[in-house]
Amino acid sequence: MPRHGRVLIPRPKSVFIKVRCPDCGNEQVTFSHASIEVKCLKCGKTLVQPSGGKAVILAEVLEVLR
Repeated sequence: MPRHGRVLIPRPKSVFIKVRCPDCGNEQVTFSHASIEVKCLKCGKTLVQPSGGKAVILAEVLEVLR
């Protein structure tokens, strides 16, 4: 058992997320720390913008995939 509550093997803070496009309702999976702009595959609307760390999510988050 770890001492003092330390985690011996740290888990990554980044996850995959399922988002829904606000315009057309298309659902797709993206990365929470995306380094490039993610656009909807159907209509082309920007869903995720990079920000140097955790990305800015402009769509509705449906599920966090772990």
